[in-house]
Amino acid sequence: MTDEGPSDEAPDAKTVAEPGKGGTLPLGNAGAPPAAAPQEVRLLEVIGAGGMGKVFRGEQLALGRLVAFKQLLDGTSRTQRERFVREAQITAQLDHPNIVPIHSLEVSSAGGVAGYAMKLVEGKTLRALLAEAIAATERGERLPRELTRETFLDHFLKVCDAVALAHSRGILHRDLKPPNIMVGKFGEVYVMDWGIARAMSGDDPDPEETGAATRRDLTRVGQVIGTASYMSPEQADARNAELDARSDQYALGLILFELVSLRRAVPGTDEEILANAQRGQKLPLEHLSKRERIPTELRAIVDKATSFDREDRYPSVAAMADDVRRYLRGEPVVARPDTALEAVVRWVSRHGRLMLAVLLGVVAISGLAISWTSYQKAMGELSTRRHGEALTELYIDVAAQSRRIDAQFQMMEEALEGLRTAAEWSLIGPEPSADAPRIFFETDFSDPERRPKDFTEKTRYRWPVSMDAPVTAVAPSTDRQVIMPKLRRLATLRDHMADMFIAAGGETPRTMSPEAKRQYLLERKSPIDYAYVALPEGVHFMLPGMDSMPPGYDVRTAGFYTMSANKPGRRWGAPYVDSTTDEEGDDLVLPCTQALWSPSGEYLGVAGVEITVTKLVRSLLVPGRTTVRTSLLNREGKKVIDSGDANKRFKASGKDEGLLLSDFDIPEVVAAVRGGTQGLREIAHGGRKLIVAFVRLDVLGWFYVVELDAASLQNR
Repeated sequence: MTDEGPSDEAPDAKTVAEPGKGGTLPLGNAGAPPAAAPQEVRLLEVIGAGGMGKVFRGEQLALGRLVAFKQLLDGTSRTQRERFVREAQITAQLDHPNIVPIHSLEVSSAGGVAGYAMKLVEGKTLRALLAEAIAATERGERLPRELTRETFLDHFLKVCDAVALAHSRGILHRDLKPPNIMVGKFGEVYVMDWGIARAMSGDDPDPEETGAATRRDLTRVGQVIGTASYMSPEQADARNAELDARSDQYALGLILFELVSLRRAVPGTDEEILANAQRGQKLPLEHLSKRERIPTELRAIVDKATSFDREDRYPSVAAMADDVRRYLRGEPVVARPDTALEAVVRWVSRHGRLMLAVLLGVVAISGLAISWTSYQKAMGELSTRRHGEALTELYIDVAAQSRRIDAQFQMMEEALEGLRTAAEWSLIGPEPSADAPRIFFETDFSDPERRPKDFTEKTRYRWPVSMDAPVTAVAPSTDRQVIMPKLRRLATLRDHMADMFIAAGGETPRTMSPEAKRQYLLERKSPIDYAYVALPEGVHFMLPGMDSMPPGYDVRTAGFYTMSANKPGRRWGAPYVDSTTDEEGDDLVLPCTQALWSPSGEYLGVAGVEITVTKLVRSLLVPGRTTVRTSLLNREGKKVIDSGDANKRFKASGKDEGLLLSDFDIPEVVAAVRGGTQGLREIAHGGRKLIVAFVRLDVLGWFYVVELDAASLQNR
């Protein structure tokens, strides 16, 4: 496969799933030959091809949506088929806004793997964008915005975020290169082709790792695994057992080299490329255009990321990305700290007004004359420049906070994905053992003699809860005895749900004692406040357990259930007042839910996680900034929440219905959001001058909006 598409020759990948640790359920016999065609996807034209398969544009018949479908070629070996399934499993489990999502794995009637459907990305590879930038530069043309260094660096940071997520899951990509990075029509970025990804442990060697990489842009089945022109020295030297996250970082460093210079770091013939990669040799970092200067900070970042000795590289890809962000903010980078003189120069550039005043004082003392007109002109020009710099700094701060908000939503979506997988397995897997956890109904919680032993008021929840026992509510029209087999299966989710709360907060459950876990949950430290599984029979299984279900509660009428019932995909709903709280009500909660399905396509129910708006609003604050208001808007420009919603208590209606959203009250921002535009606006609103920054959140597609008093910007 050449640079124009993904490489399908994938030598090694280790499935992320391990017994007892969640993961992907088996979806067919990987060893069986591929089917002639998928059964659920209508194939259209071919849009890519490689050593193991072809990629088609297709239509997923059940949902009526366009997808990309990767289909195995006839004549593939058993090892290649197993590797193909591993690629699908690994990609599906790396749930990140910058990793292309897998929709389904198609199985033939004989049990063999036909292929898998994934999101169809309408766009170009980073290789194609680089080619356009190179051609425009060689013609002496000014680069359009989508081909500028700043845009490329923004794409690069998104790639780093995706790779950092994979590394946190113990997975190496091993084939990072511009052709494997897609950029969509609206600037969305995806890391593609995880065909030779594998676990960092390296304990699952591929039996076909016996040859050698030859062509510079091919991923070869062989002892040297990857693409030679983007390999670390240890990878090019076939020291596969030694590969770790710093090996992928080296490849990212070579990509960064190319993005800032428009030249490949390791050119040459096939043999020269592999030899240079083994020695860690690359071209001097010079821009294709002799008129363009590459900043010293970027040179230092590239040099550090591509150091021959792994110990001299960044400790992680996330650390490398942080250094790029420091450069973009005009701060000194870790790869090359400022000298004393450079620190002074940097300070002067960031404090030009003060420095000008000092110089004027020196000039006055020296007896030199300066006309008042010249002074006013100089101050006016300086004021304009400083105002522009202040706006840029503000936007960078808001964008940085938006990434932190995105990470929080991403963490919740990852938690939901784990709960979905565990819930589906509990409902279709083996019968639970006789010592399965006890089921506590809502009536048990209301009886002091039968409620769980850990039921306590010593919690940051506004009512007594149990973190050891979820509450099970059954609709009045449902016979408990008939549904009891399913309830026993749901009870096995207790430990998974508790650990999910803890992991979502960045802790490691297995390293905590039972008492430490319990205190963590009672203190409400997790970003997740509630988690549940709801069944179409009217069953609601929720943690924490509590005595607060309204009489006659039927989860099937709840908005969080109906928005995902029998529907594909993950959904974020409008905030609502939870009717399962105490009589006085609670603050708003924001739900994220997803339908559950059996391998045969039978609808099983809905899984969900929720965060309270009060907790979410805390993450909307911009560190170091005094804001007038912060908000989240949906794609239509309607306000989902704002900072004024924090700490309010709302009377529950008993229906769990989402609030009716209304348009945001600043029309200029609404128009920009509806047009998909990010940016800054200086406006008059509510009798005051405001600066409004708004940035798109990748995970939800919503917009993060920050309002500041214009005077506060001048006083910084």
